[in-house]
Amino acid sequence: MAAPVLGIDLGTTNSVVAMASADGSRVLPGADGSKLVPSVVSFHPSGSVLVGAKARDRRLIDARNTVYSVKRLIGRPFRSSEVTRAKERFPFDLASSPTGGVLVKSRGESYTLSEISAFVLREVRSRAEASLGMSCSQAIITVPANFNELQRAATKAAGRVAGLDVLRILNEPTAAALAYGFSAGRRERVAVFDLGGGTFDLTILDLAGEVFEVLATAGDTYLGGDDLDTLLADAMADSFLQEHRSDLRQDKQAFERLRAAAEWAKCQLSHDDEVQLRVEELAYGENGVALDLDFTTTRGTLERLATPLFGRCFDVCEDAMKAAGLRPSQLDTVILVGGSTRMPLVRRMVAEYFGREPRTQVDPDLVVAEGAAIQGLALSTARRKKTSQASLSDSTVGRKQPAVLTEETAPRAVPLAALQLSKMPASEVGDAAAAAAPDSTRWSSAPPPEDEGTGEVMPLDESMLEEQPQPSLPPPVPPAAMSIAPPPPPVASLAPPPVARPSGPVANPAFQPPREANPAGLDAPDSHFPPPPGTEAPGMTPPLGSPAVTAPPALGTTPLLLDVTPLSLGVETVGGYCETIIQKNAAIPTEQTRLFTTALDGQTEVAVRICQGEARRIESNQLLGELQLLDLPAAQRGKVKVEVTFILDADGTLQARAADPATGKEQTVRIQLVGAIADADVGAMRERIEARYAPPG
Repeated sequence: MAAPVLGIDLGTTNSVVAMASADGSRVLPGADGSKLVPSVVSFHPSGSVLVGAKARDRRLIDARNTVYSVKRLIGRPFRSSEVTRAKERFPFDLASSPTGGVLVKSRGESYTLSEISAFVLREVRSRAEASLGMSCSQAIITVPANFNELQRAATKAAGRVAGLDVLRILNEPTAAALAYGFSAGRRERVAVFDLGGGTFDLTILDLAGEVFEVLATAGDTYLGGDDLDTLLADAMADSFLQEHRSDLRQDKQAFERLRAAAEWAKCQLSHDDEVQLRVEELAYGENGVALDLDFTTTRGTLERLATPLFGRCFDVCEDAMKAAGLRPSQLDTVILVGGSTRMPLVRRMVAEYFGREPRTQVDPDLVVAEGAAIQGLALSTARRKKTSQASLSDSTVGRKQPAVLTEETAPRAVPLAALQLSKMPASEVGDAAAAAAPDSTRWSSAPPPEDEGTGEVMPLDESMLEEQPQPSLPPPVPPAAMSIAPPPPPVASLAPPPVARPSGPVANPAFQPPREANPAGLDAPDSHFPPPPGTEAPGMTPPLGSPAVTAPPALGTTPLLLDVTPLSLGVETVGGYCETIIQKNAAIPTEQTRLFTTALDGQTEVAVRICQGEARRIESNQLLGELQLLDLPAAQRGKVKVEVTFILDADGTLQARAADPATGKEQTVRIQLVGAIADADVGAMRERIEARYAPPG
């Protein structure tokens, strides 16, 4: 028997592993019967590394060397606002990596966040191998629909470090829809409401026969049960301060114990109206007397804290509904995913917004892993592999392919020291270009300095100047600049900036979406969230053929998954503006090609900064990294032309290639992602994990 492709839900609080066969999918439990693996890693004084429940227990006594909730930070630059907030909150030490990413420091050593996640993946892999009695090396790993390119790349790297061949990075809402066995010969519009421990997103899918098409997705990658734990822990700290005049927030270890207690209380209040808890020896008073906390709270109190927090979910829902061109009443089904959706408050809010009771028959903590396993089963057959890699076409998915700008569609290149852009009338470029460029008449180039340049430029929207910059990477020191060959006139060109710098243009595809999982910290197995009365036991899918759940597709009819990009993808233009290449919610896989020319005499290299986000200013978007074109032939400026193609695959992973259109010779292209792990380092990290990892037992 060949080893199955594992379906892994790598969650914020808990992770789950499942497998599928022709008989259906099932979650693989640990030796103790638990189906959830706490996504916690603890560095023990002995030098070993504990993962899962044992690591979670050490969080209460050694918070500084116990790492959790890294899913909220994976793939984020160290200078991002999210990491800055985390440094203030987390008890473990965070530092910047040489590539601008985030490192965890513990017991004199440094670990990338991909390594931390790899320890968790190694644990779930061990669990699967013990359960199945065979070695397992292939997996589908799920991510929040709103994860950006950096986060997806970091997750895939974690799988490689854990010794896994990651066949696909799958969006969590899409996996959940697969697990529910939708679309057995009928058409449905389904909303997947995914609220976990660290992130939230809403995904709208159109399900027709074997085609699962994502219409729109929107999300918040820093919203989840973790935040409610912190709010309740703050309330507990205020109570302790009032009684003992000692602020536990100043003691990271003590506050970590409060957060663990808050999480437990939150889970209990999903089925109890009131909880009482006692946390002993949080501090010491006069003469060394231990100070304890006795705290009582009610479901009503918790819901007052949670209402404004989770109310943000419905702003995201509005964004997704508008992008899909639908209203809640036009949906057929709403399903809940993620541990935080067990809260009665969340279920009431969802029912009120969508005007119908959400479906919860499949355990919200397990549904994503089961769906990933179903997709793994599909990819394990030659037929399904061929289908999953097929290019999108009008005949198969009913969507127009993006326009490709080549020598024929772009006029003579005009050498500039900065990027040139133009507005393209749809009538001149064609229907395909119009589909790829929703706003084809928008000018996106920045105005030249007042004392420079005479190019005719349309005035900018005032809102562009009101963007509040977010923390960003220091500007790269590029080898040289490059210009883009403008499409049909009129052309809006920019005068060269005072200092030559890498303002490159590039056409490029966007990347892909995501989901989040469970609340942060210490979630015990399924017992923390007993199922509401009248529903199936945790982890059990209702019998096939029941009115609530349709039978999963047969092996030969596993749905074709058509996803979208969660965020726009673009490049830096002169003046610090961002030119969008792939629009948010564009269908993937896709690719875009643009024609470039060199901007300086003798130029042999060029660097272009790539960003992701919806803001007009590049510093307000997420900087992904830098594209470098190397080994260009030295010639007069404007004489060397390069076609740069950006490819976004079904995972939402960005690739690039470049070619000389005159000779057909391919150029060397390198994308340097912020915080990326070099291929040469993966092997060394894997060896360190195998040497330090303490297997379950």
